[in-house]
Amino acid sequence: MIFLGIDWGKIFSVPFWLEVNPGELSERFEKIFLVVLAVSYLFYGLSKLLERNLKTKREFIRARFWKKVGNFCLTVAVSFTFIFFFRYEAIPILGGRFWILIWIIMDLAWFIYLVRYYFVNLNKQLKELESRQRLHRYFKK
Repeated sequence: MIFLGIDWGKIFSVPFWLEVNPGELSERFEKIFLVVLAVSYLFYGLSKLLERNLKTKREFIRARFWKKVGNFCLTVAVSFTFIFFFRYEAIPILGGRFWILIWIIMDLAWFIYLVRYYFVNLNKQLKELESRQRLHRYFKK
């Protein structure tokens, strides 16, 4: 089945992903790769700005979350830059499609960790901080 110029039957087959020498990139995939890189670097810059802003407001718990997001975005961008380079130069084994699959799986796992951290751990840490501040109010001299 061909949709958006992509043969989806090939994408869901194992030999497609395990091909060691996949050949040259199409122009569409080059553009997609470059957009992913640009978005990753943009989100990295935004997360660093948010982290710096929160540190000046002395909200260190939220700043730590944005530091984790920045690390995620930078790692995604740098690793994908290497993948794009090896694919663009059509280097056997290092330019294989399976690296993209591994990259997607690892980034998805890291993204799920960040979402879990935001909704579970961050709220718990903020509540603990609030209760500690409430207790310290009574112990001031």
